[in-house]
Amino acid sequence: MAQSRQTEDEQPAQEASEEHGHLGKLAGELSRYSVRADVVDGRSPYLRVSNPASTCAVEDVICERREFDYAFLASFGVHLGSSGSLGVTAHKVAWLVGATEA
Repeated sequence: MAQSRQTEDEQPAQEASEEHGHLGKLAGELSRYSVRADVVDGRSPYLRVSNPASTCAVEDVICERREFDYAFLASFGVHLGSSGSLGVTAHKVAWLVGATEA
């Protein structure tokens, strides 16, 4: 289930950023897995992915502009994939929150 939301301390989003768009596409790919994926708007949007079967399995994925594409990074800095490999990236994120086998 992909959604977009804002937290109370964030400014309203004036326009959807490129990063927001790519995070939304990743959220769409994650719909194949049993996870919840919400794009959180703010100064730097991120994708909050959680496994409903676990109270602790949550990962925030950020999107960064690179020279030729966009990169998705885990909250702890590990490169998960790029905007050109959404399916593979979604699988890695689902694995991080325990929603799939390696």
